[in-house]
Amino acid sequence: MSFDDRLTAVARVYADALLGLAERRGEADELGEELRGLAAEVERDAALRAFLLTPLVDAEARATSLERIFRGRASDLLVDGLQVLNRKGRIGLVPAIAAVYARAHNELRGRIEVEVTSAVPLDEGQRGAVRTAVAHRSGREALLQEIVDPALLGGMVVKIGDQKADASVASRLHALGDALLDRASREIQRGGQVEN
Repeated sequence: MSFDDRLTAVARVYADALLGLAERRGEADELGEELRGLAAEVERDAALRAFLLTPLVDAEARATSLERIFRGRASDLLVDGLQVLNRKGRIGLVPAIAAVYARAHNELRGRIEVEVTSAVPLDEGQRGAVRTAVAHRSGREALLQEIVDPALLGGMVVKIGDQKADASVASRLHALGDALLDRASREIQRGGQVEN
């Protein structure tokens, strides 16, 4: 899921505050897992999403519900964070906060998320090669998210943040097709004279 720049900037304020508190308490990993799980549930469950986002639910009633639903089942840090978000009218930011928190937490730990798309599942040798290349280039440990897309035919596409390296067979065939079309176009413009 992607978020616009303004939403990400606001989410960063809350994520940084939560990460700072969690680090001091030694709960950063656990809070990250809880946020990830809650964000996934918000994405999956339309009723929960509506409960968090609708202006028809009074903030005080929502605070009571948050206590009843989460207190004792989630960490106090998460529940207290949700209450702050509710009071500030920012409870709908949970998915964005979870995403920003995960990136900041990974950066703090020297890790980076890497999306690898391939035509078939990677084997251990390929995973190792990608991890080594990412570590060499970024100086960080690669956390691989693997996606299988048979349309690639072969090879892989590696995405790190907003940078993308496409070494797929499909992209090579597309480039070859573009080159052939370009050459045919030039030949037509020259009146059918073929270069030797």
